[in-house]
Amino acid sequence: MKLLDAGQSPRRKLRYAWHLDQKEQLAMDLRTAASTGAPGTSEVPLPSVHIAVDIDPKSVTADGELRYAWRVISARTDARDDTPSDVTEGMRAEVAGIARLSGSALVTSRGLAREVTVDPNSSVDAVPGDQMAEQILQTLRDVAAPLPDEEVGVGARWRKLSQLDERDARVTQTETFRLVDLQGDRGTLDDTLAQTAPPQALRAPAASPGAHARMESMLASGEAKMRFDVSRLVSQTTFDGTTTMVLSGESRGDSARTMRMVMRVFIAISGSRR
Repeated sequence: MKLLDAGQSPRRKLRYAWHLDQKEQLAMDLRTAASTGAPGTSEVPLPSVHIAVDIDPKSVTADGELRYAWRVISARTDARDDTPSDVTEGMRAEVAGIARLSGSALVTSRGLAREVTVDPNSSVDAVPGDQMAEQILQTLRDVAAPLPDEEVGVGARWRKLSQLDERDARVTQTETFRLVDLQGDRGTLDDTLAQTAPPQALRAPAASPGAHARMESMLASGEAKMRFDVSRLVSQTTFDGTTTMVLSGESRGDSARTMRMVMRVFIAISGSRR
């Protein structure tokens, strides 16, 4: 985290004040569409996904770190008539695999995730690296709006740099936040996100012996708006972004192939007290 601009006066340090008796529920709506980006090709909308996660505070340390337990309590897809049936069934299988996923997490008083873990006994139906499982973990890593160490006022800007592992890919993520509004314990942030990844090998499916897969390039960008309350964990967030990837691969006996994929993603996250 790096402060770029402290903003207007008056300024103050922003810190979360966790409450052990305050249980929350996170609700996430995910809509995606995919295309090759080639002229004359159409975009394929994928089934929307709706996930609810219960969050139960467990302890707060003297320096303000919160440990909480999390558990997926519902996960479903809404089928679309214009989505190929095999794509719909594949997404339903992934979503069904996370229906009982649970674990724990640790977050600092500045909203920075120190760890997010999965209970091994809960992940029997989820395949490591599945997109839905990774989406849950990334959502929990970013569930709270990240706050700078310094005193800030309206107009302040700060940057957060992260190294991510997404579906066996190494990704660099840069987010630039701007404090749009601050009233008491509540504030609003604008978030501009960019992700890049160098060319790298990907893990081929276990069912494809001798196969080799590579990500030749990846570029993602998006805009988010976050409304936070320093007395609560879950920020109210909307995100709209686009990811473009160039993938290559070959299997035993086949020549190499290259594919370009463009994904548009919309995510809405809301939190409520339980």
